[in-house]
Amino acid sequence: MVLLDNGLGTTHEYWDWVCEALPADMGYVRFNRPGYGLSTPSKRYGLERHFALLQELRETYVADLPLVLAGHSLGGYFVAAYASLHPGAKEGVTGVVMIDATDVAHLRSSRRADIDRWSRQSMLMEQVFAVAGLSALRPALNQHKTYRPEINRSYTAFLAQRRTWALAYRDYRDAMTYPELASVDSPLTVITAENNKGDNAAHQKVQAKLATLSKRSRQRCIDGSDHESLLSIQPHAAQVAEIIADEPPTGRADAERRKSAGARPAVKSAADREKELM
Repeated sequence: MVLLDNGLGTTHEYWDWVCEALPADMGYVRFNRPGYGLSTPSKRYGLERHFALLQELRETYVADLPLVLAGHSLGGYFVAAYASLHPGAKEGVTGVVMIDATDVAHLRSSRRADIDRWSRQSMLMEQVFAVAGLSALRPALNQHKTYRPEINRSYTAFLAQRRTWALAYRDYRDAMTYPELASVDSPLTVITAENNKGDNAAHQKVQAKLATLSKRSRQRCIDGSDHESLLSIQPHAAQVAEIIADEPPTGRADAERRKSAGARPAVKSAADREKELM
């Protein structure tokens, strides 16, 4: 069983290609944080509240089954922090998978830098676009509509809600206060995108540092991928699913590059994709 934790301001539907590519005998749990999508809003938020949510999901849907914790972006930090900081959480966890995960120490160091100002302004502007009805015309994510048609539609609707971006802005600010991880006492896999917005060399360095958190760790770099395409482009997501389902590391391994099955696919019209998937 794998428990999938979303990145900042995203919905559980964006795991669609990953879930499809998981082995038939591997179950999964994906969810929206309170307030996102159709989930019930809550005034309670923060790291401890998120730990409680993961624990509740685990007790409800996983029980005593062996569990892999996997998260993308900020979700990667959440699952690693849960496994290392929440009492008893690591029991029964066979592996932690951080997918192009956020390093909160690096996030704090960027405060008031250009990337931080751009991130904050983008989330504030997306709220304005949502109120003006423009978000559906120019979604901030999944611009090439690379999922199935029904997922593309629901994802676009999700990104067009002002509440999505208000919560993302709140959670971004809150993440600045989270403790830096010192270690992860579980088998750890770090999946890294080849390309990143901003300082790519710094990003690669941060990802390599995350891979040192556990004595049983490995890093897998997916060629041709970027932060979003790891989940949104089907060949990249299939590689992510394969790594999640793989046997966990038993020692510390060197970084390994995985060749992409191909370059980013040519952008097709929504009508073409509808015909292909009918």
